[in-house]
Amino acid sequence: MAAAPSKTAALLGKLIEDIDIAMLTTVGAQGHLVSRPLSTQRSQYDGRRVWFFTEGDSPKVSEIRRHPKVNLAYASKDKNTYVSLSGVAKVKRDQALIDRFWNDAMKAFFPKGKQDPNLVLIEVEPSTVEYWDGPGTWLGQAIAFVVARVTKREEVMGENRLLDLRSKPARSKLPPSHADARPRGKPAAKKAATKKAASKKSASKKVAAKKTASKKIASKKTASKKAAPKQSARK
Repeated sequence: MAAAPSKTAALLGKLIEDIDIAMLTTVGAQGHLVSRPLSTQRSQYDGRRVWFFTEGDSPKVSEIRRHPKVNLAYASKDKNTYVSLSGVAKVKRDQALIDRFWNDAMKAFFPKGKQDPNLVLIEVEPSTVEYWDGPGTWLGQAIAFVVARVTKREEVMGENRLLDLRSKPARSKLPPSHADARPRGKPAAKKAATKKAASKKSASKKVAAKKTASKKIASKKTASKKAAPKQSARK
C-alpha cells in the first residue's frame, strides 16, 4: 500500500504518540476475538505501519498466520484520546528492523538479546482508522459534557472521524455510530416509491368499487326486466 498523505500520518502520529501500549485483537482458534496488550515499537506513525516485538512461538503469531485481519486499540485517559486501527498483520523476522527498534529494556523479555531466534516482529498495516479526540483537561471535559447535554450536539465532546487509508487521498468521514451520520427519515426515493404504491392501491380500490357498483346496477335492471312480463300477464 502506498504511504498515506503526510497530513494524515502527522495527525495519527500525534494521536498515538506517548500511548505506548496498544490492545491487539486477533481471531482465536475457536473463532473468538482475543485481545492482549503490546508495546508499540514505533510511536511515530508514518502513515503506513506499526510494529511490535513478540515471541515467535506465541499463540498470537499462529492466529495472525491463520487470520491476518486484526485491530489495534489505543487509549489515553489523560489526553482523552482514543484510536482504533483495523488492518492486516504480518509476522516478520527482519534483523534490520529489529536492530532499529531494539532497546535494552527488551532484555527483560528476550534475555538472549536481539539475536534471539524466537524474537519476531508483528507488522500491522492499517486500512481504516477511527479516532476520538476530546478536551484534554478535566475542566474542558466537564464543560464539553454540559454543553453537549444542553445543545444535544455530539461533536462538542470532541472530534470523532473515520479515515479510510485505502483511498487516495485518504477519505475522512463521520463514522456510522455518529448521530449526524445516521439516516433521518425515509430517503426521497423510498418516499416516492411509498407514495406510488399508495396511489396504486387507492386506484385499485376505486376500480374495484366501480365494478361492484356496475354489477349491482346490472342486477337491478335484470330483475326489473324479469318482473315486467309477470305484471303484464296479471293484467
